[in-house]
Amino acid sequence: MIVYCHKCGTKNVDRTTCSNCNAILLTDINNDGIPEKMQEIVQVECPWCKTVNKVIDQTNCKNCGGPLPAISHDNSGIKRGTPPTSPPRKLPDIYIKKLKYRSTLFIIGIVFIVPFIWSVIFPIIGFFLVRSALRTANRKIAALENGIKAEGVLTDIFKDTSETVNGKHPWRLEYEFKIKSGKTIFSKKTGAWNNNNRHRKINDKLWVVYLPENPEINAVWPPID
Repeated sequence: MIVYCHKCGTKNVDRTTCSNCNAILLTDINNDGIPEKMQEIVQVECPWCKTVNKVIDQTNCKNCGGPLPAISHDNSGIKRGTPPTSPPRKLPDIYIKKLKYRSTLFIIGIVFIVPFIWSVIFPIIGFFLVRSALRTANRKIAALENGIKAEGVLTDIFKDTSETVNGKHPWRLEYEFKIKSGKTIFSKKTGAWNNNNRHRKINDKLWVVYLPENPEINAVWPPID
């Protein structure tokens, strides 16, 4: 693809930035040398490993390889993007470890167990907290790895002021999707800290993956936490 730099006029072949002045090139859609639109660099936080990617046209994280949300280049919102691949899917290892061992509930459970291993009550409480945290994590992992895809819609999004960490509030998102039987499932995600959510708005289209035997076990793809 041939693109002439709109700043210095240099002819560029198969590049996204100018070989002379390093400006982001206008995209020559029909290969006639006339630029039709500009692809600005967009900062996208990877939902799998939290790496910030400077995106022009890539769809996967440069660090962990996980699929990135399709944030519009004019920062006007997040598109539904590329559909999830067929199950089973391989999730980044770093994300699986984060879900299982870095949740608030899991950490609190460990705090109840380790320092009070000599007692009876606290380790028992800690055991049930850890078990609950791992059950929640495994349900989400199951949906992301083995769920079938469905087209969803974001029905509400707002900052959850009932939770505060370092003066900041997480996002709460509510969405709906239809399963193969035609039934509409209503779901929600609380405690979502991902910075990409600031681009989302009501009625945005989403991909959702769910377990057909239990659609209540579902997750947005790629993740929004």
